Amino acid sequence: MKYFRKKIAIAIIGIIVLAIAMSTLLILNTPKSHPIGTSTATEVHVHGDFRMYIGDERIRFTDDKYQSSAATTHHASLHFHDGNDEVIHRHADNVTLVEFFDSIGMSLTNECLTMDTGVKHCTNATNTLMLIINNERTLDIENYIFVEEDRILIYYGDPTNPNIRDYTVGVTDLACVYSGTCPERGTPPTESCGLTCEVADAASHEPSSLLHTIKDFFTWR
Repeated sequence: MKYFRKKIAIAIIGIIVLAIAMSTLLILNTPKSHPIGTSTATEVHVHGDFRMYIGDERIRFTDDKYQSSAATTHHASLHFHDGNDEVIHRHADNVTLVEFFDSIGMSLTNECLTMDTGVKHCTNATNTLMLIINNERTLDIENYIFVEEDRILIYYGDPTNPNIRDYTVGVTDLACVYSGTCPERGTPPTESCGLTCEVADAASHEPSSLLHTIKDFFTWR
């Protein structure tokens, strides 16, 4: 009986060790770069470049109250993070910029941009709310869903302002770095939320849970 129980214990330990080895191999072979901005049945991670101006004032979103992190999530599927307000991240299909602005206490429609202070900027006789995507104006602001490497400019003010062109050109082209589609410019940075941290989280927790199983087994013995 004692011999039989010992054989069972050895077999169980062997299975657990094999499971640890397989899970570790899987984690190590999981790509750390972010998937190119196409959607699959289970995974979406799209990046776009973003800037916003009211007149000639650039509006920044680097403050913590606009950033999502492990501790604070404004919108689970559409956000800025890591203090960067030049690359916006989308983790689900069919989510619009309107939803992002709602999540940070602002609102966006085809005619008006309302700040989190309550100040409204609405199209009128002298000023226009504009959404410019890849150097072309888009009139349907409310239904716009950005795709991989879109360069997004939101502008409110005099539509004849000559600086609008400079603001459009000034939108960065960093989204491809985050998506890994321009490897010659560097590797995708580590993100504090999203797929990179999910992979890291799996790497740090899966083997640990299996080791706890071993500990529990010997405790039971």
